[in-house]
Amino acid sequence: MTPNPLACESLGPRLALFLVLGVVASALVSCSRRPPPREEGSVPFVFRSLNLRQQDRQGRPAWQLTSPEARYDLSRRVAQVLRPRGVIYAKGRPLYRLAAESGTVLNDGEVILLEGGIRLEKLGPQPALIRASRVRWSPQKEVMEIDRHPEAFDTQGRWQAQRARLRLDQNRLELRGAPQLQRWSRRFNPLASLPRGRPELVITVSQMDWMPSSGALTAPGPVRAVRRPDGSPAQRPAQTLSAALLLGDTLRQDFTLKGAVQLRDPAEALAFAGTDLRVQVKEKILSSARPFAARRGTATARGDSLQVLGGEDTVVVPSGCWLERPGESLRAQRCRWNWTTQQVEAEGNVEIQRPGTGGFLRGQRLQGRLGPEGRLEVTNPGGRVVSRFRVPQRRGPAPAPPPPRRGPEPVRL
Repeated sequence: MTPNPLACESLGPRLALFLVLGVVASALVSCSRRPPPREEGSVPFVFRSLNLRQQDRQGRPAWQLTSPEARYDLSRRVAQVLRPRGVIYAKGRPLYRLAAESGTVLNDGEVILLEGGIRLEKLGPQPALIRASRVRWSPQKEVMEIDRHPEAFDTQGRWQAQRARLRLDQNRLELRGAPQLQRWSRRFNPLASLPRGRPELVITVSQMDWMPSSGALTAPGPVRAVRRPDGSPAQRPAQTLSAALLLGDTLRQDFTLKGAVQLRDPAEALAFAGTDLRVQVKEKILSSARPFAARRGTATARGDSLQVLGGEDTVVVPSGCWLERPGESLRAQRCRWNWTTQQVEAEGNVEIQRPGTGGFLRGQRLQGRLGPEGRLEVTNPGGRVVSRFRVPQRRGPAPAPPPPRRGPEPVRL
């Protein structure tokens, strides 16, 4: 009887199992008939290679797994494989490249256990890498359970947690158990070299879901973040931030901190309190459409909305601007301040009050420069500037009137 190598196809639905004969030729005959009971301690069949393939319902490739050496137990339908390599597909297109040190294939591919040095390399224009020490993969459910040292990388970040789940049908990585996101300002290729040195930003949340293909990020809080700007000295106090929820897009580097947001920067004597803060990293723009309050040193700023243009070193309060510092305050409909040049502009019902003198200035536009020698000018195009100051009253007796002026002497000849 001539052995038929394709007889092993019956071991799983839509699963093509090719066991290339290595040590014993009788292994192929065993695939077409019920194997005799194996004595305790008997050695399973050893093959030169293993090649597993499966298709989806549309006949497209779903996944494949190969190994240069496998030990197959026919009675238990268990294969022990060395150095498994594979590809996972999405709608017939390669999505991940897989590699591990060893693996166990249960029930001819119903469950695959991977162990040691596991790498899942996301294929396509946006590279990403998922690493772990142990993974339980259920191909039919399209789920990978990662319970040892899960971590993921994109071009600027690293995700870590105690455990994770990769839902292959949605290409969503779910991190649970003290998840943490680390971000670097410098880009890197996660498939070639991983970042070195401390990250610039570390975010801790209660749980986190990330989609490597779209970059969508959802992280319910409480959100805690610690930032140390790249190049800052180690002794400089870190910036701290808190929020209720973090939403974002890691591909566009666009993030939103939802709920009450608190920011502290001890090195700059800066404090910020607001709601729903948006951070556009590439554009260097920070904005909020909700009321806020900020303090830097002895100066305080409030408003109905906020924009920080990092590329221009400028703070813009589009509505409800109110600036205060010791001895004076400024109100306007809109204001703009450049913290590098100290230039200030304000428009719309501008009013400067100086409580110490009881005076104020009113106009429609203000321009000037802050600082020890700065000068603020209020103008009212097409109208006039209203100003009022209280002259302090002199205390004590009134001064004596000046003596009467003497008339000119007559002309003498």
